[in-house]
Amino acid sequence: MKPVIALTTGDPSGIGPEICLKAAALPRVLQSCRPLLVGDQAHLLETARTIPGLPDPSGWPEVSRPAFAEIGSKQGAEGEVEGWADGPAFHDMADLEPLPEIPGPSAAGGRAAVKYIKQAVGLVRVGSAAAIVTAPISKTALRLAGVPYPGHTELLADLCGAEPEEVAMLFVAPDLKVALLSVHESLRDAIALLSRERVAARLALLRAEHRRWFGAEPRIGLCALNPHAGEEGMFGKEEQEILAPAAEAARASGCDVRGPLPADTLFARAARGEFDLVLALHHDQGTIAVKSRAFGGAVNMTLGLPLLRTSVDHGTAYDIAGKGIADPSSLAEAILLATRLAPRARAAHPQRP
Repeated sequence: MKPVIALTTGDPSGIGPEICLKAAALPRVLQSCRPLLVGDQAHLLETARTIPGLPDPSGWPEVSRPAFAEIGSKQGAEGEVEGWADGPAFHDMADLEPLPEIPGPSAAGGRAAVKYIKQAVGLVRVGSAAAIVTAPISKTALRLAGVPYPGHTELLADLCGAEPEEVAMLFVAPDLKVALLSVHESLRDAIALLSRERVAARLALLRAEHRRWFGAEPRIGLCALNPHAGEEGMFGKEEQEILAPAAEAARASGCDVRGPLPADTLFARAARGEFDLVLALHHDQGTIAVKSRAFGGAVNMTLGLPLLRTSVDHGTAYDIAGKGIADPSSLAEAILLATRLAPRARAAHPQRP
């Protein structure tokens, strides 16, 4: 049978419910997998009823018995997903708290989004789903809900027993893969935390995870921090004192890495095929390059987890929620990538080189 992809519907006040309903009904998605929408079924049905142009999900089966709803639980789900032959289905979490009348971040939305994620992790742990694909959540809503994680990456790491530095964010576009050294840190903090050890460890993780998921030794390009890669120390010494030694240490362990190379040309070189992936040193250095090239067609993938998780390359878009104009393209690409990689998924932490 086609693999089951647990599709968390994200912040219920954002565009997550809309794009999940749209993506789950796309022919190219249905040809590859069985999407299982993890969320509040009544809210999803109401979304479909009130937004013109959405598919009619009233005939989609509800094939689950939710196992837990308490934030803070790190146990796997005990619910049993009943088999269904084909098409999308609901995994109903129910009991959605009242949401704000005007779409926006709220404690209720944050609590709901986390509940869906935890349930999806449980479904993969017990073998009921092959992978997790997540619709966008709000970091502000998480904070309002008292959730001590700035985003999906850190929450999933904790749920899987990993430290934050043991996981990484990878953006996969049609002709470019970009990983991030720092994720949810300010630019000031990202630079202050730059170290040989951190860069070398991230390069080792990228090498192991690229072999795990894409089946090949990667050619990695390491971004410089400063203009012109520091110009021999004229514009900064991080390249000489931190990045070059880290790359040399990684090469000594067998990693095929070049750099540090000027960031303003490295991404174009990688897109032309010179590198399999790029390690960017801070959030926007990498995401600007990816989104400028393939916004709406890129996929966010978490590396270092014992399970497979992909996501969209955009946020909750409260400003267009409920208007029927949200584009499901990135979510569809995330589902398709998860489906392609599902055979490689395994329920154990990857071995480090």
